[in-house]
Amino acid sequence: MALDVLLINPPDQKSKYKKYLNIRIPPLGILYIAAVLEENGVSVEVMDCAAEDSTYTDIIRRVQGREPFIVGITATTPLISEALRSAEAVRDAGSSYVVLGGPHATFMHTGILKEKSAVDFVIKGEGEYTFFELFQTLRSGGDPGMVRGLVFRSDGTIIENDDRPHLEDLGRLPYPARHLLPKENYRIFDSHLPIATMLCSRGCPMQCSFCASSALHGRTIRQRSPEDVIGEIRHIQETLGISRIAFMDDTFTLIPGWVERFCTLLIGEDLHIEWGCTARVDRIDADLIRLMKRAGCRTLFIGVESGDQEILDRIKKGTRIDQISEVFSAAYESRMRTIASIAIGLPGETKETAKKSIALAKSLQASYALFSVATPYPGTEFFHHAEDTGGMQQDWSNFDLFSPIVETMTLTLDEIRSLQKMAYREFYLRPLYIVHTLAKEGRPFLHAMKVLISP
Repeated sequence: MALDVLLINPPDQKSKYKKYLNIRIPPLGILYIAAVLEENGVSVEVMDCAAEDSTYTDIIRRVQGREPFIVGITATTPLISEALRSAEAVRDAGSSYVVLGGPHATFMHTGILKEKSAVDFVIKGEGEYTFFELFQTLRSGGDPGMVRGLVFRSDGTIIENDDRPHLEDLGRLPYPARHLLPKENYRIFDSHLPIATMLCSRGCPMQCSFCASSALHGRTIRQRSPEDVIGEIRHIQETLGISRIAFMDDTFTLIPGWVERFCTLLIGEDLHIEWGCTARVDRIDADLIRLMKRAGCRTLFIGVESGDQEILDRIKKGTRIDQISEVFSAAYESRMRTIASIAIGLPGETKETAKKSIALAKSLQASYALFSVATPYPGTEFFHHAEDTGGMQQDWSNFDLFSPIVETMTLTLDEIRSLQKMAYREFYLRPLYIVHTLAKEGRPFLHAMKVLISP
């Protein structure tokens, strides 16, 4: 019997950082789409090429074998070429409709449809109910022009339908269809323990010029209830036996009161999970860190961005250097693992400001530091600025946070890359840091060292 829908996460063969760090994260977005489809009686399968090391030939075989009515493909900006090659593989394999979604497709839909005949439809924004409605429409021979959130080609003309309003009540969404993928495929570093991803909110009121979250999900945060989130954690434990959770919210601590309620309930449930999340330094303090630690939080991923206050102000981060130092100090006192995320090459960056960022990172007692190259992703103010000023190297495969894309007023692309390499070496090759962190982290730290300071 032919399949209704096949959802594909495209191959990712080029990220040495994911490969050697063994970072494999479940594709939460398409698992939400799959759950909505299943809830409405649609047969669906998920093919995670990145986790399964599948090739385009594997995609062709899967499509020929299952004959799906619609194939949906998702991709981030650095994987858009792989997503489009996947679409071409699907088209070569049969007569399935091909739908592209995800952040890059949302903001660059016109160019995709003009240049790639293998793509029939593009979904803008949150795709769960747009995809389901498109499936219903095509099955019944209806008019795709009536499906909100859809862009498509008709007689050579690009038709862009009205936007679909954001789903206000995230509690309406079924839990992601995690049963469609083998849990053993997903883990971080060389841990033998599988990991699940979760989402508690969508939307962000912040104005960071380098982030597309508010453009994609809106400036109003939509938060699930703590009870609903804990119900999903219990469901994951009972059905999959997984007790390690990575919360994928853009800023998990955006509403501290919500985090307090969640942690208090989680402690009372006695579920014995370990989890990690993102945090802003102006939305967390020592008391909240201690409570989160009691509730099982083991890792905080904190967006530092820069060690220069003028650059923080320029990118509209809304945080201060003193707040950064205070939060990392509190996390260290609570023995919380921390990852400091810093971008090299933000607007206004100079050699001096980059060195200030490196010095700040070394002073924070962070467990790890991620020194990315500032990347102007589509949908961000940073991207529009880079387009307007010129000089942006628009090869999407290089939009990977490690390849310089745009120069600053005083730094060339080569200089930005050199500063990034210097940052990794200065942070990770400190003798006391190596001894201390190796004792705490063991083999995962050796994996990180091998990759992050390599040429």
